[in-house]
Formats: sequence, C-alpha cells, structure tokens
Amino acid sequence: MLFHLDQAPCNRSLILSEIDDAILSDRLARMGIYAGDSLMRLDEEVHLGPVRVHGPRGHVVLAGGMAAKVIVHHDDGHKTPVLEMLPGETGHVEGLVCGSSLAEGLEILGIRENDNLRMEHRVPPMNYLIRMGNDHFKLTEGMATKIWGEMEGRELQFAMAGRGKPFLVKQLIGGSRALSMLDGFSIAPGKVLFLEAVTPAQPVGHSGRNQVIVAMKTGLRLYLRPDQAQRIRVIQPGRE
Repeated sequence: MLFHLDQAPCNRSLILSEIDDAILSDRLARMGIYAGDSLMRLDEEVHLGPVRVHGPRGHVVLAGGMAAKVIVHHDDGHKTPVLEMLPGETGHVEGLVCGSSLAEGLEILGIRENDNLRMEHRVPPMNYLIRMGNDHFKLTEGMATKIWGEMEGRELQFAMAGRGKPFLVKQLIGGSRALSMLDGFSIAPGKVLFLEAVTPAQPVGHSGRNQVIVAMKTGLRLYLRPDQAQRIRVIQPGRE
C-alpha cells in the first residue's frame, strides 16, 4: 500500500518509493538514501532544544529545529543529527535535511557539508529580554539564535550577545516561519537591539507536534517537517 510519509503507519516496516522534492531528494541521495531503502516512521515526541557547537566560525548556538536538520558523520563512523550528539562528540557534516533558506542560514554560521563540528552542550530554555528603541519585548532562545549581527566590531548571533551593548542586526537566519516571527517584532537588518537580561524559561516545542521522525535501516534518524513528509511516498510491504 502506497502512503505519503506523513500519513504512513508508525512503528511499521516501510520502503521508500519516491521523493517529489528535487532538493530533498538530492540531499538524501548525497547521504546514501535512495528509493528502495527500508525505513520506519516513529511514534515519538522528542524535545527540540537548542545546542551549542564549535565549528569553523567558533562557537554557535543552533535552535533545536536547526540542529535536527544537520546530519553529522561521527569520527567513529556512525551518523546522527547534531540534535542527538553527546557533549564532546566530534565529526563532519555529512549533509543537510532542509530547504535552501535554512541551508543559507547555516552557511552564515559557518556550517556546511564536510565542515568539522564538536558538540559542546545543550542549552537550557531561556528568554531574552530585549530593548529596541523605546520598545521592550521577550524572545525565546530559538529566536535569538536566528539573528545574526555585529557587536563591538565582531560578527555573532544575538544568542551570544553581551548585555547592554548595541547589537546591529545584519541578517536573519531560517525559514519563512522563523522570519515571520521575527518580523512580528519588527526585527530586521539595520535595527539595533540591546540585551537587557536572560531568564530561565519553560521548554517549548516537541517533535511529535511539528516533526515526522523516521529511522533508516542504518539507524540514522531523520527529523522532517510535515510538508517534507507529504512529498515522500512509502510502501508498506505485505499490504495491498
């Protein structure tokens, strides 16, 4: 029986049939994933929390959704998303499971295929209290990771900014959803932000709500957006 992946049964053996998305098909092929491969859609909820990694541009923070899309080939041979790496683990970027906008954002952070990465640690949920002109508002740590700019002559993410110092926004990172959220706060290139405080926050976002999790026969797990999963067709063996 043929299913779109987002409608396929969970915890059942499936076979990849076709991918109606040229970019995604190419990215998966570069990681050795092709039509005919076995896989399983998992019935899981995993918190997509941010992580801090060290790459070519030094330390950067990846929001959970970003970390789930970067696949790393570990030095011992196995592959996982950055999201599943343990502190101290190292490897190189094997590929990306995302669209062009997020890939461009990751490149701003210095994360591209074949780049070396080291997992530093997971970042606890935080709220960033911001001043922009006369306006005061709050951003999650995930949103703070998607703002790239300059402070005291150094380029960095707003998530790495120092308190009370002017931060000039140069670029926004991420897909349409992230950009829309930042636009809602009128954050755009050319704006100047001031970080007033960072406070603990409650965890938000679970993969079971906004991700389709797939386990390949190699053990590699992929975290796909629902719209990506809708463009993948799979077969359930033995069902007519």
